[in-house]
Amino acid sequence: MIQFEIKKRPGKPGEFSYDLKALALDFYPAKECRVLEREDWSEEKGYPLTCTMDGEEILSVTLPEGYNKNTVKAAVYDVFKKKTGRGLVWGILTGIRPAKIPLRLIWKGYSREQIEAVLRDEYKLPENKIQLAVDVAKKESLLTDSISHQNGYNLYIGIPFCPSICQYCSFSSYPYEKYKKVAWNYLDALEKEILYAAEQFQDQELHTIYVGGGTPTSLDAEQLQRLMDMITEHLPVQDAVEFTVEAGRPDSISREKLEIMKAAGVTRISINPQTMKQKTLDLLGRKHTVAQVKEAFAMARAAGFDNINMDLIVGLEGEDEVDFLNTMNQVMDMDPDSVTVHTLVVKRASRMRREQLEQGMDIRPEDSIIPILQNNSREYLQEHGYFPYYMYRQKNKAGTSRNTNQENVAYAKPGKECLYNIFIMEELETIVALGSGGSTKQVFPGEERMERIENVKGVAEYIDRIDEMIQRKKDAFSTEK
Repeated sequence: MIQFEIKKRPGKPGEFSYDLKALALDFYPAKECRVLEREDWSEEKGYPLTCTMDGEEILSVTLPEGYNKNTVKAAVYDVFKKKTGRGLVWGILTGIRPAKIPLRLIWKGYSREQIEAVLRDEYKLPENKIQLAVDVAKKESLLTDSISHQNGYNLYIGIPFCPSICQYCSFSSYPYEKYKKVAWNYLDALEKEILYAAEQFQDQELHTIYVGGGTPTSLDAEQLQRLMDMITEHLPVQDAVEFTVEAGRPDSISREKLEIMKAAGVTRISINPQTMKQKTLDLLGRKHTVAQVKEAFAMARAAGFDNINMDLIVGLEGEDEVDFLNTMNQVMDMDPDSVTVHTLVVKRASRMRREQLEQGMDIRPEDSIIPILQNNSREYLQEHGYFPYYMYRQKNKAGTSRNTNQENVAYAKPGKECLYNIFIMEELETIVALGSGGSTKQVFPGEERMERIENVKGVAEYIDRIDEMIQRKKDAFSTEK
């Protein structure tokens, strides 16, 4: 047990609590952590702070006036670093958006050298992560500076069905075969929400459309045609900069479906192998072969798609450096336009985590090579003409992993980047999320403020409560805040 005691500040309940817990879990993911606010310290000058671990006091300090979140976290970081004998790969950064800080510094006119110094001295980042974060921020700035965010919005359309559920999956996704009859009712409800969005935002610029899931191409050809018709009939697709569909599972792709998407104006798709090792695919519950990945990619090229992304995962069970290099080599032979390198994080809601617990497992041996694979993949991809443009960290959950190097990084050839990914991660523009499990991000440009409007996750619940989902958005977007 790790316990912090902090100063209770009037009007600022739980100040720094989230960051202290996140930092503690990065060092000690298997421990429970709590934060107690001391009302009797509220009149103290400066910022009194203590930390005990398993009953032993390891920190007792009063930070001087002028303290802020970073100085509080730095005091705790230094103690944990000394006690464990190691630092963290992302220093004191505990959020999921490492590029957010350098991006804001770019906007303020900081030079690269100044930004690197801030990340090194204030945030305690090691050199390789400094370079990655700044490279991503520079690319994000370059891609978005000419876009007017004041009157722009983006659409996410969720299709929560997959051919099968992967072992590591923790999303609200459902096997298509079990739900295929319900899929028509789902599309009926979704059309109502699309019609609402078309009317609500008719005076704003639609910048990007992203159809995700699940796997949207799990729908049969007739249902996919219906989905594309709904989008093209009700939305100004021709005005959007990009139109992405996640065709992630190769076993869900057919020539007919590719032609349907191409005719609807889809400009970017994903075909996601995750790995090119058949034994791992079988273990993960992905019901496709390595050969199907290559076949689906070739079909997509033949159908005219010139912007194809492929997702890969480092840290998969039983895979080593040779396996990952073999995957990268086979992917490079296909020559995709972008590659996103994900880190496997075993989420509590996944089948993989349940099986781990049943087997009494805690530390995953694959975690030890994740930093090596991440660094090697960056060097490898840059040598092949792909450069990082978007990234985010995944949160470390207690008892699920001892790896804190959990970033996902997208690399693209110049001109093949995905704007939607940047918008959703850096919260530059409103993203209206339609469908079950959709989480709308209502961004207030110039205010550094964002609010969420959530849709229910269950398919049946979404269908039954679609009018309520629409009303939630009406209430949010019609009320000045």
